[in-house]
Amino acid sequence: MLYNLTVNEATFVIIDLETTGLSSHNNSVIEIAAIKYQSGMVIDKIHQLTKPREDFIPFRVTQLTGITNAMVIDKPYFENIYPDVYEFIKDSIVVAHNAKFDISFLSEIHKIVFKKNLKIPYICTDNLARRLFPEIRKKSLSSLTEYLGINFQQKHRALSDAQATLLAFQKMLEYLQDFNVNKVLDIIKLSEGKNINTKNKRKRYV
Repeated sequence: MLYNLTVNEATFVIIDLETTGLSSHNNSVIEIAAIKYQSGMVIDKIHQLTKPREDFIPFRVTQLTGITNAMVIDKPYFENIYPDVYEFIKDSIVVAHNAKFDISFLSEIHKIVFKKNLKIPYICTDNLARRLFPEIRKKSLSSLTEYLGINFQQKHRALSDAQATLLAFQKMLEYLQDFNVNKVLDIIKLSEGKNINTKNKRKRYV
């Protein structure tokens, strides 16, 4: 079972989506990036622009992301590529910053394509950062990467955001490893605001 694996045994897929808005019911995915990470190494990735169901990207979204209607006019709809996306992420732990947002869009499309609910474990790096680094006032991806000393320049593009999220996740895994926390289940619990069994969990080298 995925929850019982250690971080070195598990496969993680770091995901970022760019969308036409905040509602998974009314808005669409216009870009996806997913990076597969296992045993400390990137082993695969996907990156794809997609055409919104509305057939139009709002100007404010173009201002934020730089993604224009011309860039997606000949791209597939997200639901057309979703079976391949699901094949890529299944049997993995999804990792995302503000994961509920990304999961809500994946879940909506999953129901449309497969007529069933999406069931997949995930870790939110936003929530995890709030548990590990309460001194950071803002937990945006930009603030988190700045705090962790990560160079992050191209914001609000899926691949760049996913790469920055992976680097932040790696730093947090290293931090947790120092406290002998290396089980997927414990990290998910922490990201959900739950307590973990601290027996045998103490800082290494002390």
